[in-house]
This record gives sequence, C-alpha cells and structure tokens, in this order.
Amino acid sequence: MTTPVFPSLIDDQVAEVAQAVPDDRILLVFKGLTMEDAMNQARLAHIENPAAWSGRAYLCGMCTLAYEVRA
Repeated sequence: MTTPVFPSLIDDQVAEVAQAVPDDRILLVFKGLTMEDAMNQARLAHIENPAAWSGRAYLCGMCTLAYEVRA
C-alpha cells in the first residue's frame, strides 16, 4: 500500500475530533430515523440520560446524536 500525498477528508475529521474531545472522554454516536429512535439506541447502550446529548445532526433523513462520555 502507498500513503496518499494529501490527507483525505476523513483523516482531517478524525484529527479534528481527537482535538475537540478531552483526553478523558470518548464520543459515542447513535443514529435513528427520528430523534426518539436515536435516543432509544443510546438507551439500549446504557447511556444514563439519553436526553443529555452533546451534539445532533440530521443527515440524509437520519437523526444522529453524539454523546461525550468518560472513558
């Protein structure tokens, strides 16, 4: 395999997330057709308070919720 000359968009985004999230936390992301579906996915993953998301986005008809949790 060869290393690309220019970093990809994903490489840039991964580097930004690593800088944006504190060292003692990780970012968990859940998706669903609605916000309630995404919160239910978080609930199934044992997130204590699914309503306390740290970021959300609606992309291509899907709701995405992000949670910063202690590592």
